[in-house]
Amino acid sequence: MDRLAGCRRDRSADRHGSIPHGNERVAHVKRIARRLLGLDRDVPMAEKAISIIATAAVLLIIAVGTVLFGPLQDQTRIWIANNVNRIGGPIALQTPQGEPFGREQLLGRPHILYFGFTHCPDLCPTTLYQLASIMGDLGAQADLDRLTVAFVSVDPKRDTPDVLADYIAAFDPRMIALTGDAEQIRKAADAYGIFYREVPLEDGDYTVDHSASALLFSSDGKLFETIAFDESDDIAAAKIRRLLQESP
Repeated sequence: MDRLAGCRRDRSADRHGSIPHGNERVAHVKRIARRLLGLDRDVPMAEKAISIIATAAVLLIIAVGTVLFGPLQDQTRIWIANNVNRIGGPIALQTPQGEPFGREQLLGRPHILYFGFTHCPDLCPTTLYQLASIMGDLGAQADLDRLTVAFVSVDPKRDTPDVLADYIAAFDPRMIALTGDAEQIRKAADAYGIFYREVPLEDGDYTVDHSASALLFSSDGKLFETIAFDESDDIAAAKIRRLLQESP
């Protein structure tokens, strides 16, 4: 069986699961943006106006967001194909609570790693929502207590501990967020074949172009599968279910 099947995109499979798609998926991203920008709280009108402008900017980037990650996604696919037996390695990161987190916390449990950033307009919230929904759908069918799902920030300048804690809590309390300084994050990304780079925007701000696949690992730390950004929801769920069934 091809363990790298997840690196290829499945555009033909039906999306009949509980994961929102099309207009529903965009609406979900809007809800996350509103929550993170404070539009759901009782705040002054001036602050709401700023938040509305920011939300509009987020939704504008959604229109082009999937174009940016393409080249880096290809680099990750090639890197994994050439390094499948040595992907992974020592990492030195921290949780939003400041607790050290290394690879030893991952070994012994099946785990999923996804590298991204909280200001990501589409790829990250869509992928995290997909993973959270699959976890909810599997429920008692799988031993989810054994599964670690970690979101690793590649934007330490903006993803402060408080921002990360609030962001990951919007998806599933069983997920964890990880961060570190720029060098620690770069080393972790290099160990897992993740490519990322800052991309300046016209307004002086920046976004981050990054590999968009979720990486699935068995409890011994070996790569089990990948889930591409636009992977069929049913196929993604089947991969996670199989990971739990086949990983001791």
